[in-house]
Amino acid sequence: MPLHRAFAATLLTGCLALPFTSSAKAFTWWDDSREMAITQSRAELVQQVRQYQGLAQLQYVNRVVNNAARQQEEEGTDIWKGFDRLTREGYGDCEDFAIAKYQILREAGMSPERLDFLAARDTLTPTYHAVLRYQKKDGSYLILDNLTPLILPQTQRTDLTPIVVFDQSHSLLWKDGRFLKVDPARIKLGGKLLSERLANLMHY
Repeated sequence: MPLHRAFAATLLTGCLALPFTSSAKAFTWWDDSREMAITQSRAELVQQVRQYQGLAQLQYVNRVVNNAARQQEEEGTDIWKGFDRLTREGYGDCEDFAIAKYQILREAGMSPERLDFLAARDTLTPTYHAVLRYQKKDGSYLILDNLTPLILPQTQRTDLTPIVVFDQSHSLLWKDGRFLKVDPARIKLGGKLLSERLANLMHY
């Protein structure tokens, strides 16, 4: 099934960008609940994340990552960044925040089957937007978004019109009101083949 060329060329150009640090180095995030800046290492964060369960764990990771960097639209080449680069540079595109949350949750022991990425058209902006999805036991999804501290069911995110969903090995294209399997080598995100990006999700 052919993909729209405009989508293939520009999917994630309008989101955000983030920082880089070695996992041994410290990063700082703003704890709005205590109104103070927290400085810690990535390993310390992962240990804290492991102390939470369920929705509380998702909320904590969403809050820390969202408050560890600012969103900033990239110019030119769309470079995907993970947690370390995000927190070092202090800014990032939407997919960078999503990747950072994915990495921390995976390191904290969450099954990869629970997590994937949603690229969508944001009807409020309007532009393209990327978020992390968490699949609940009933098969429904919660959305972790760098633009809000709220973690809402996907059914309530009517502002997001799906384009493609992907994880480390699979991709699904939204077409005619449903998701259809599609070869990642046939999709471009930010000017690069999705098949090339998937293998690096834990290594950006």
